[in-house]
Amino acid sequence: MTFSIVIPLHNKAPYVCETLQSIVDQTVLPSELIIVDDKSTDGSLELVKRFFQEVPERFKTVHVEIVVLEENRGVSYARNLGFSKTSGDIISFIDADDLYAPEFIRRTTQLMEGHGMDFLVLGIQLFPSGICYPNFRKIVPGLQEVETNAYLMKNPLKTVTSHHFVMGVGSNVVAKRKWMEGVQFDENARFYEGIDFWYRVLKAVLSTPNPKVGMLMGNYLRVREVDGSLSRKKYHSFRELTLPPVLVRYKKSSDRYDKLLMGVVGARWISHSFGNLSSLKQKIRFIIRYAGLFPRQLYYLILSKIN
Repeated sequence: MTFSIVIPLHNKAPYVCETLQSIVDQTVLPSELIIVDDKSTDGSLELVKRFFQEVPERFKTVHVEIVVLEENRGVSYARNLGFSKTSGDIISFIDADDLYAPEFIRRTTQLMEGHGMDFLVLGIQLFPSGICYPNFRKIVPGLQEVETNAYLMKNPLKTVTSHHFVMGVGSNVVAKRKWMEGVQFDENARFYEGIDFWYRVLKAVLSTPNPKVGMLMGNYLRVREVDGSLSRKKYHSFRELTLPPVLVRYKKSSDRYDKLLMGVVGARWISHSFGNLSSLKQKIRFIIRYAGLFPRQLYYLILSKIN
């Protein structure tokens, strides 16, 4: 199977070369690497071009394409465009400040070929804190071990909608491209667009006979904790906080797992909003604006707790 990696890039000059080096250092190289520069203004693009002038001879067998956007369109647009440029059987995205372990491609390809996996979620390790997600102890009853640190999900929708689980954070999913075709990241979303995208891809996988969805632990993906990132951003106005796409997309759904996912995402979004709004006044205005949402969210959250 051929393997493609997509990197959306916007103002990651302090980190992007380290991310690229983690790909060059793979024990099994990707077939292609697509980098979409989303109108960086800090010299990131120049660093990337310089990096590829000096890569080892073995990496020159990898097809590298750098796409330069004339205006800033956002990470979802960059990912969608990057995917459209790929041709590999297996696709992964990585943010331009995160890192792959050297065995990442070898291990994920081995699992997808050897066990017929269609969709593989990676455990992540945040750094420098060292915190790991998901809460493995809480989700292990829903997993069947197939290799060391590698598992099949017995009921994928139940597992991924657990509030102990993390999917779509740090681009921690690898999937066969055939399931991703026809699905796009929501280019208008500001929050949890990755969860929304991968949940829809997962549903495409599960609509087929004998789907296999896996989980790989072992810190094959390290996600950098960066000051100024979305998770740490401070908001001066509640108007900056738009609804995550999951809460809009499945508002009228009667599906149990859609509701569970809304409970998980809504709780995270509300917690993030309250923790990052800069004043009590803005927090009160946030409550007033979304007052109608809270009772439904409480119901979904309770449902997720007892799932």
